[in-house]
This record gives sequence, C-alpha cells and structure tokens, in this order.
Amino acid sequence: MNWSNAMELDDMKAAWQTLNQRLDAQDALNLHVLKEGKLDRMHRGLRPLVWGQAIQIVFGALIAIWGGSFWVDHRSVPHLLIAGLIVHATGISMIAMGALMEALIARIDYSAPVLAIQRQLAQLRKVYVRAAWFVIGLPWFVLWVPFTMVALKSVFGPDLYLNTPEMVWDNVGFGIACFVGTLALVRWARGRPNVARRLGDFAAGRSIVRAQGLLDEIARFERE
Repeated sequence: MNWSNAMELDDMKAAWQTLNQRLDAQDALNLHVLKEGKLDRMHRGLRPLVWGQAIQIVFGALIAIWGGSFWVDHRSVPHLLIAGLIVHATGISMIAMGALMEALIARIDYSAPVLAIQRQLAQLRKVYVRAAWFVIGLPWFVLWVPFTMVALKSVFGPDLYLNTPEMVWDNVGFGIACFVGTLALVRWARGRPNVARRLGDFAAGRSIVRAQGLLDEIARFERE
C-alpha cells in the first residue's frame, strides 16, 4: 500500500512537472508572438519619422544652397552677408540633425532585449526633443527675420534692413523675448512631472511616443 501510494505521488509530481513545462512553453510562445507583433508595429510606426527626417534633409540642402549662394553674392553688404550666413547655417543644421536621427533610427536592434531597445529609443527621443526645441523649433522665433530678409531681397529686390531697420530689430528683440520666455516655461514645467511629460510627448511626436508605449506593453507582459 505504501509502495503504491509512493508510485502515485511520483506520477502526480511528474504530471505536474510536465504541466508546468507546457505552461512555461506556452507562456514563452505567447511572449514571443506578442513581442514580435508589437516590435513589427513599432518598426512600421517609426517609418513616418524616417520619411520626415529624409524630407528635412532635402529641405535643409535646398536652404543651405539658397543661403550659401545668397551670402556669396552679397558678401560686400554686411547685414545681407550675416543674414545669408544664418540661412546657410540653418540649412546645414537641418541636414546634420536629420542625418543623426536617421542614424539613430537605423541603429535600433529589434532582436535585442526589450530593455536595450528601450534605451536606444530613449536616446532617439532625447536627441529628437532637443533638436525640436533648440535646433529646429525655438530658434525660429528669431530665424524668420533673416529668412524674410533673404527672401525679400532674392525674390522682390528690396532690402528690408536698409528700408526699415527699426522693424527688423524690433522683431529680433520680440523673438528673443519669446525664446527666453519659452525656455522659462520649459524650466517651470520640469518641476511639474505631469506637465513636463505632456510637453515632452508633444515635442517627441506620435511615432516615438507610440513606440515607447509598445515597448512598455512588452515589458509589462514579461514581468507578469
């Protein structure tokens, strides 16, 4: 009787082990399917960002050529030379930031562990947000002035600075004030996590925010 009970207990243990192995295998399969599906969605979801950066590079090249040819043609006029150089530099910065973003997107290793992908995406977001705020975004509070000067002189002929210098400096001063005010707003938001997160998500754009959400879902499933 004791021997029979021991055999039954061993059979039950073996059955439970087999069941546990099957459940673990099923969980692993479910995780694999979930991970592959969400990573594929993430990959496809970043394509608009890839195209957007490609367009930025093209526009940056056109702006750089435009600004470069302008300042070369007007290098004897200091204010037009400066305006042309600013436009030229803006085009180059757009090319550089677009190329950097393309490189960071291409570097994402979708076969890596989720934590590694999250780190790569976090770096991408950090660079993109900084570019959106401090390279492509906020400087336009002031950059539109030299762009307008170059455009008016190139297309219509009049020299905006020569005709209305006060208006030019007033708009530059107003742009600088807006720039500083926005920086103050960002600094204020840093002390308020909810506001800072919303501003960060707005600057990061839908593609990156959605990609981070998909990775978070995979990470939660792995922990459960």
